[in-house]
Amino acid sequence: MTAMTQWISFQWPQVVTFMLVFGRSAGLIVSAPFWGSKAVPVLVRVWVALLLAVATYPLVRVVDFAGGISQLALLLALLGEIFLGLILGWIAQVLFAGMRLAGHLIEIKTGLGMVQLVDPHEGGHSGLFAAFFDLVAGLVFFAVNGHYLLIQALMASFQTFPLAGEKFAARLAAGLIQSSGEIFTIALRVSAPVIIGLLLSNIVLGILSRAIPQMNVFLVAQPLQFGFGALLMLLSLPAVVWFVARQLPLMTGVPGGVW
Repeated sequence: MTAMTQWISFQWPQVVTFMLVFGRSAGLIVSAPFWGSKAVPVLVRVWVALLLAVATYPLVRVVDFAGGISQLALLLALLGEIFLGLILGWIAQVLFAGMRLAGHLIEIKTGLGMVQLVDPHEGGHSGLFAAFFDLVAGLVFFAVNGHYLLIQALMASFQTFPLAGEKFAARLAAGLIQSSGEIFTIALRVSAPVIIGLLLSNIVLGILSRAIPQMNVFLVAQPLQFGFGALLMLLSLPAVVWFVARQLPLMTGVPGGVW
């Protein structure tokens, strides 16, 4: 038996605890904003998750398996921690998903639904306004120290869901359903000024088409809708930034948030 094997056997509870902490940290990093982007190399994610686990391990109670634990039980516990970390990261991603959906709604109303840009974050294509709102949310995320909020969410999760303990499946399912519904709420609240303004402009164009039959409404409607929609979006941008800064603590699952 080598010295490393002897040390692992002697420190087995601590080794298992660190493995579980690393599993939850890795799940969070994989699905968290920015770190979960495909633009971030996998090796960088692994190192960030490892450093996060090293930083949080001293603050976590060591798991004590009375009578030992089988390999299957250890594997299931590790998978459970990874899944819980993925859920924490997903809840933080809800705000970004809602912002992208708000951009898609505005694109449909302004007639830019077919315009697509390369999205390095998702590794695919995204609309013009969706990419813009996603960028705004990312800038606000780092401006208000959103990465610190993720660390707070991770630490709070150890208080709510102890390592290798009961995962409260019903509570997790309710949190997922609630967070998924928040996507549509966020999208409607962010896109409401532009959508309402464009709806009023459609009413005005309809009235003008009746009052001035000689005017070709279809010729002026498209550029007018785009220009007016872009203007409304820029005017509402300060309110959008304030909204994102206010929602981030709620979406990261810190005490008083989704959990």
